[in-house]
Amino acid sequence: MMQLYWATTEDHSEDWFIVASNVREAARLHEHMEGYDEGEAAAELVLVIPENISVEKGWPEEELLETLGATFVERDSTRVVEIAGRKYCEGLLESTIRSLDDDVFESLGQGRVNETVRVRGSKQ
Repeated sequence: MMQLYWATTEDHSEDWFIVASNVREAARLHEHMEGYDEGEAAAELVLVIPENISVEKGWPEEELLETLGATFVERDSTRVVEIAGRKYCEGLLESTIRSLDDDVFESLGQGRVNETVRVRGSKQ
């Protein structure tokens, strides 16, 4: 049985959802995938994923979160997701990376593919 967890660390720079079969695995996957040492991440169960939904361990795609009932409250900078009346705020490092990537894409004439908003006063 696969489950959706909210994984966090003390610095909160990489907080995000993760799919795993249990809480310990969720925390270890988050540590491994984000470069933290063992014991630095915590995970809490958000919901059990219905068996008729095919998923893989690791970071869920936005489409999976929406299939599971998530609503994206904010996508412009830091993603904020609401599930079952609770809001979850993405770690700040990920949103910074998406914004910097968009700056590069935009400078190459490809637009802001991650749909981030350019910070006022930043170079194009």
